[in-house]
Amino acid sequence: MKKWIIIGAAVTLVLGLLGSGYLLLSSFGGGADEDEFLGEAAVDVGGAPIEVELGTVSSLLVLDATVRPEPGRALKAPKGGTVTHLWLNNGDTVENGAPIVNVKVPAETTAGADEEGEGAAAFTEVSLYAPTAGTIRGMGDVQVGDVLEPGATVATVAPEQFRAVATVPANDLYRLYEDPDDIMLKIDKGPPASECSFLSLGSAEGGAAEEPAEDEFSDESEGAGGGAELSCRVPSDLQVFDGVQGQMSVSTGEAEDVVAIPVTAVRGTSEEGEVLVVAEDGSEEPREVTLGLSDGQFVEVTDGLEVGDTIMDPVPLDPRFDVPGAESEEDFDEEFYGMGG
Repeated sequence: MKKWIIIGAAVTLVLGLLGSGYLLLSSFGGGADEDEFLGEAAVDVGGAPIEVELGTVSSLLVLDATVRPEPGRALKAPKGGTVTHLWLNNGDTVENGAPIVNVKVPAETTAGADEEGEGAAAFTEVSLYAPTAGTIRGMGDVQVGDVLEPGATVATVAPEQFRAVATVPANDLYRLYEDPDDIMLKIDKGPPASECSFLSLGSAEGGAAEEPAEDEFSDESEGAGGGAELSCRVPSDLQVFDGVQGQMSVSTGEAEDVVAIPVTAVRGTSEEGEVLVVAEDGSEEPREVTLGLSDGQFVEVTDGLEVGDTIMDPVPLDPRFDVPGAESEEDFDEEFYGMGG
């Protein structure tokens, strides 16, 4: 019985050594066919030559949008004062220039007053007028007898209008060469799409953001997304409600019968770029080009290429950015050989 056990152990040992020898041979030069296959896979990563042609580039941005009421204009009390009379109430419709609130303010000293101030009224009553036509909002807490600070906002007056607002991602701002004049708005589960006239393009926060206190900084605030806020006027005959969601289709331009190449064939997609031109003898030469419109798939070339030129698509990665890993081999070796030392 012991004899068969010893023989079985010997056979297992021999097979294990053979397997280890195969692995060592494979690691140190064995298996030429396999090496050739890996070499071909590593080399065959370039693009293919394509001929430059004329095309049409129609640039559209489709953005998620939200409907909001028109913000309106503020009704302020420049000198403050005490509320003495309410001509209208919150939610009322008002014409431009109509009185809304009366306030009592200290009177200015007149030239005819004596040294003790007799003969001049101590206070005077003034009216605050609507800065525009629309609906009064935000005046629900104002009552007769309230004391207003100078410059305090008494209410806002906003027209019965709505605007659609969409956030444009920061990188897509390169595609907005000028204010768009062709915007379509589609409301989710609502009426058919309708034209929406451009209003503004500005900060996504609607103005300068307040600086947080020192203890309010956190990892979540780092790397916050940028972008801009695009707004358009919702047509008056389009039934919408505050907060409804939809989509905004923004045309940023169209160019017909222009030199157009795939965006994958150029390094850069705005204003300037670089392509790899293939000569008749097969040699390759980088060339700077001037870029125009882009639709995300094709980009217009306004200067630097002609119809019939041959370029590589996709263009190889710029070697200055072709970093295979975050750590270099030298760093890896130092870390590896330094372990346990």
